[in-house]
Amino acid sequence: MPHFEMLLAELSAQFVNLPSDRVDGVINASLQRIAETLGIDRATLGEVTADGQDGFVTHCYAKACIPPNKVQSVMTEVPLVMKTLFAGETLIVRDVADLEEATDRENFLRYGTRADLVFPLIVGGELRGGLAFSSATPRDWPERVVRGLRLIADVFANALARRRADQALRESEAQMRLAAEAAQVGLWVWDIPGDTLWGTDRARTLYGMAADAPVTIGLFLDRLVPEDRPRVERAIQQALAGGGTYREEYRIRHPDGQTRWICATGQCQWGGDGRPGRMMGAGIDITERKQAETALRRALAEIQTLKDQLQQENVYLRREIEEHQGATRIASRSDSMRRVLAQVGQVAPTPASVLITGETGTGKEVLATALHEASPRRGRAMIRVNCAAIPAALIESELFGREKGAYTGALARQIGRFELADGSTLFLDEVGELPLEAQAKLLRVLQEKEIERLGNPRPIKVDVRLIAATHRDLAREVAAGRFREDLYYRLNVFPLHLPPLRERRDDLPPLVESFVEEFAKAMGKPIEAVAKSSLKALLNYPWPGNIRELRNVIERAVILNSGSLLRIEPPTLAGHPAAGSASAAQAGPATLAEVERSHILRVLEATGWRVRGAAGAAEILGLKPSTLESRMLKLGIRRPV
Repeated sequence: MPHFEMLLAELSAQFVNLPSDRVDGVINASLQRIAETLGIDRATLGEVTADGQDGFVTHCYAKACIPPNKVQSVMTEVPLVMKTLFAGETLIVRDVADLEEATDRENFLRYGTRADLVFPLIVGGELRGGLAFSSATPRDWPERVVRGLRLIADVFANALARRRADQALRESEAQMRLAAEAAQVGLWVWDIPGDTLWGTDRARTLYGMAADAPVTIGLFLDRLVPEDRPRVERAIQQALAGGGTYREEYRIRHPDGQTRWICATGQCQWGGDGRPGRMMGAGIDITERKQAETALRRALAEIQTLKDQLQQENVYLRREIEEHQGATRIASRSDSMRRVLAQVGQVAPTPASVLITGETGTGKEVLATALHEASPRRGRAMIRVNCAAIPAALIESELFGREKGAYTGALARQIGRFELADGSTLFLDEVGELPLEAQAKLLRVLQEKEIERLGNPRPIKVDVRLIAATHRDLAREVAAGRFREDLYYRLNVFPLHLPPLRERRDDLPPLVESFVEEFAKAMGKPIEAVAKSSLKALLNYPWPGNIRELRNVIERAVILNSGSLLRIEPPTLAGHPAAGSASAAQAGPATLAEVERSHILRVLEATGWRVRGAAGAAEILGLKPSTLESRMLKLGIRRPV
């Protein structure tokens, strides 16, 4: 027996680090040596079928006078063997004549077997096959032999499992390579401690590397266009520091002088020592896409240049465009407004969210309408929401809708503004007035692009282009904690700022002309011209109420006018609450307090009695809101009911 035990030790050592492609040959040789050493007539190894319900012979050694075992269904021919293996037990048969089942007995004898010893091959609790040793004569199986052969059965089981895993890995790699080649993707692996880069043939072609040349990270970086190298190095360092993903687009210089654009993605993996071990990734050639983008930018620039030339050279054409495109319906001659309208033309075709800022009365809603009418969504009506005019308790149902019975008083189902605006544009005027709770829900809708009606948890997908407007400084509101920072960045994708009328006085004449024509036509008055003195006076007025105030002044003037020449009186104390005080003071010069009171009243009227915030009365007067409120109290100024 010492010779047998030495054989087992030798065979076990052969399977340590044995390449998977040599497992079958070593198993066959081992079966022969074991059979010859123990004087056994036949040694057989079988594996279970893919469904795990049967077994079949894969390896067999038999003496010249003994028929080899070629069973392809162990369950059919010797069911006792299969049942014993499924139970995870060893089958020991000293004489098949003692077997009760005739099928097992007859088939054993048919293969010349009188004694049999069968071990299950189990890996990870799963039956992988069986190892059988057969004798043509009845035979005892000593315990030491059984223990030794059970050990070699475990060695065979692990070797077969490793071979199967390697085979599956090779098949997976072959499939991955085939898919990568079909998609023209180059796969690469960077061994970070060893500083070596492995790549598929496609990857080496992408990066201009010879098929058999060793590649390091330094060689790769040297191939980069110098302008791209710092950015790529930073991205690699960030991925190594955080163990995260890596994605960059950069240019590679090939040895033949070509420059190709590559889009590469990778994932950094940590080693057992807690440090970066390797980075795996893929690269794809995006040169054609980059060239197409460059050509598109050039074409758009040429189109913009031609458009500008046409606008400058042909007044008639410009007016025709004004009748059909919302962005040019806004009467404007000032450079600041032309810049705004140019930005409208750029953002209108896109689905990007737009945030319009500006003082009260500057025409934010008009600009939003122009932007919508210049967009691909102009076929559907723009839905408008004045956030300042809706009570906080009803904001959610107004925006997202409600089901009948969602809350007390909800007597009918209501479609929300977001749902009404599906496929169109939603304009949120005075978005800075939204309460924080409504801001959080609005942010979720912008992120998920779906809403939930009150009383119905089922999400509804919506395709809405959002335009928001506010007279507030939202950056200050964020700093003060009154507006969510994440919502601010969601809304402020493309900011547009409308300058106040006092900063665009060149626009005042066309605005006056437009409003006069509008009101004269509506009232049926034959107004042919505006007095030059009136136009000069209008140009000298600061217009704290902006275009809204100008429109109201012109409407009043048209109502009062009786001839073909319109005379417009700029806002003064006449028509303001301070007029009574001014009349009472006609007997003598006004006191300082009366002048101050009149001026404050005039500004409050122009701003709609808004004291605080951007374009509020306090800001226009150059006072702190608390100081203005104190002066109002002292001068007896109260907001009219």
